[in-house]
This record gives sequence, structure tokens and C-alpha cells, in this order.
Amino acid sequence: QLQHEDYTNSKNAALSLIQQEQLISRNAHSLVSLPPGMIRGSATQDDGSAINEETERNLQWTWEPETVELREQQPLLPRPNVDHLKILSPQTNTNIAYDKPPNEPLSICGRPAAITPEQDQEIMTKFQSTCKPVGLNDPILLIEGVETFGRTGNNLIEFLHALERAQNEGMTVGIMIDSWVVPVITTMWMAIQNNDMDGWRQHMERTFCIKMLSQDDLSNYTNIIHMETRELFMYKTRQSLPDYVEFQTYHIRNLFRNYNTGVGMDIRHRDVNDMCTGINGLFGPDKLSSQIYSVIHSRNLEGYAGHELLGRVAKNSGCDPEAALNMEPEYIKAILEPIGMLNHPIVFLTDHQRPEILERLRADKDIGPLIHLVPDEASWVGGDITLGIMANAFIGNPASTFSGFIAKSRLALGLKGNYLFRAKNANGEWEEVCEERCVFWKRMLWNMA
Repeated sequence: QLQHEDYTNSKNAALSLIQQEQLISRNAHSLVSLPPGMIRGSATQDDGSAINEETERNLQWTWEPETVELREQQPLLPRPNVDHLKILSPQTNTNIAYDKPPNEPLSICGRPAAITPEQDQEIMTKFQSTCKPVGLNDPILLIEGVETFGRTGNNLIEFLHALERAQNEGMTVGIMIDSWVVPVITTMWMAIQNNDMDGWRQHMERTFCIKMLSQDDLSNYTNIIHMETRELFMYKTRQSLPDYVEFQTYHIRNLFRNYNTGVGMDIRHRDVNDMCTGINGLFGPDKLSSQIYSVIHSRNLEGYAGHELLGRVAKNSGCDPEAALNMEPEYIKAILEPIGMLNHPIVFLTDHQRPEILERLRADKDIGPLIHLVPDEASWVGGDITLGIMANAFIGNPASTFSGFIAKSRLALGLKGNYLFRAKNANGEWEEVCEERCVFWKRMLWNMA
């Protein structure tokens, strides 16, 4: 069954790796309580007053309360075995497999990004110009260990937050080759080609302005800053919203410049999957780049916990506190009909926690015939992410970090058509109540942004 990896956090426990790997049952989640009141959220500032248009145009970070935490015991990632990969000297240049033509337009699965090559190159040059060699006494923010704080959606936020903190504070992110983040990345992006670990390592360093480290390398550096994965998730920047969005979307594009196509291997020496398998499995290779479709990402977020979390997002953003959880036919049609998408396939991605949602959609005379499910053999987290990103319209849950990453990636590629923050107006009509950049705004989504 399709299992979306989303906003769930690891519960620290003094267990051996083997014991942690054997944990398969979920504990009940604990949430901080919501303030009483409000059937439907309304956008407010810290003093409780409404956010006016001028405030919306000049969004700036403020310190906000800690994010809601969903706690569960979750297995640790097994430590990657990198013995099969020979790490050559940094002077060896064998990067032919990683070289890409300069100014090549960005496209995924044959579908072009909407950002122009000139704009993409301008932003790339801006950040690459600040990337300097790392000295032995320079500060290194180290990503290490195998313990993760949550699943894929969270892990990607933690990686991007690490890059953000390093950029803000004059550090370089150091990544231990056997740490948790390397399997997360190489499963979907940055595959190792031709068993060339040295070329891959240099490519990682150039792409993200980081330092890849082995245990032997680490002893050479004197200024190591350690930060737990939970702390990375909780990191809060003081950058303005436009600057934060620019930096985050730059690195999301860096990932998709190097998305896996089924060629190469991940850090565990396994053949990588193709990020386009979901689109290909549904529509076939002939329509891989041309099929018009929409995606619904139905994420229940473990029942009561999901209601609490979306309710808190609703309080901040003004979105409906139930609609993105229930995905009622009326809600879906109010999005897709005005944009002419009720004549095209609707791909339904789900965590299978509430089968009645799919049943309701299939029973609807307008939506039912359009519903498509990803074939089991084509269903995996990377394929589902790509399906959502390259859709003509994406309907997601703003309380889900999986939905959030898809929405952020769409914005990084210049794609419009995210529908996450919806509510009914005074006339009973559904409308978007928070601009698309709200998925990056910590006032709305706290540490999930």
C-alpha cells in the first residue's frame, strides 16, 4: 500500500539499532492543546488583530511558538554501508557523468519548469559566488548519525534548514557519508554514477556548497558544531520571506536538476528508481510529458492529531480546519471546475487511513470517472512526489510536510496551481485565503515552513 511519509517525529529512546529497526507499532500521538474557540480559522497577528493587506505585502519573520509535535516511536535508518565505494583523493577529477551543459533549461520527466533559464542562472550564480573552500579551522555544521526526526517530509526540511543556518551564520554544512541524510537524498536525487564515489562526492559539494566527510576526514577539522535532527527541524530564520523563499527554492531546484532516472545507485549500493515512474505508470511513455492531470494528496495525519494540527494552521492562515482532511467532492469540484480540470484525470494519493474519502469521490458522478490510482508497481515516495509536482493542479493538506514539499517544489519550478489554504467566503464560495508563498511562511506553518 502507498504510504506517504509525513509530519511525524521520532521519539528519542535508548534502544539499540536492531531494537529500533524492529519497532513497527505506533504509539498514540500527543499534541499541545489548541486555544478554545473558532469554528473556522481567521488570519491573525501576534496581538490577535487581523492581518491587513499592507502586512501581507511586507511579510517578515517573527519568533513564534514551537511547532506542534506529533510523537511516535520510529525505526532509525540503518547506517549505510559504504565499504563498496572507494573514496578517492579530492584531486582526482572523474566527474564526466555528473557534468551538465551550462544554462540547460530545467525540466522534469520531459515537462519544462516555468522558471526561465536566465532567472535560474542568475540565482545560481548569486549563491555559488558565496561558496568558498573550507579551511581546517572554519566552522562546520555537522549532519551526523542515523536518527531521524520524522519521515521524508520532515527530513527534507531538516536538510534545507541546515543549509539555511549555515548560510545565515557563516558556516559550511558538513555531511557524514554514513549519516541519515545521504540515503534520503540519494534515493530520489543525486544518484552515484559508475560506482564513482569521488565524482559523486565532489558533485554533492559543488551543488549544495557543503563538505562531505568520512570519519577519517572529520579529525582534520577543529571547529565542529553539532546539531541534533530535531534542532534542525526547529531552526527558525530571521531572514525576510523573499530571501528565505529564494534560498530554499534555489536548493530545491538543485535537487531536481539531479533527479534520479533509474540510472546509478544510492549510497547503499542499490539501483535507484526513476522519479518519473508514477507519471509513466499512469499515462504511459507517450504521454509522460504531455498528459494534463490534477493530483489530490489525502493525508489524514493520524486522526485526532491531524485535526488538531490543521486546526492550528487554520487559526493562523484563515483556511478551513476540516476541508483539506475530508476532501469532499464539493470541495474538489469548487477547485477544479473553474479552471477546466474536470475534463482530465484526477490522481488520488493517499495514506489509506480513511478509505471513505476515496469511496465518496468515486461515488460522485462528476469526479468518480476521473479518479486514477497509481499502480502498485509504480507507487513509491519519489514517484508520488513527482506526480504531485508536475501536475497541472495540486490539492493538498497544509498541515502535511509531504504536501508542503510538493507545493514548495512547484513554486521553485515556477509552477502555479497549488490549492492548500481554502475557506468559504461570506457568499459561501470556496476561495484561496493565503498566497502560495504561505508554505514558506513560518507565521503560518512554524517549523514546517
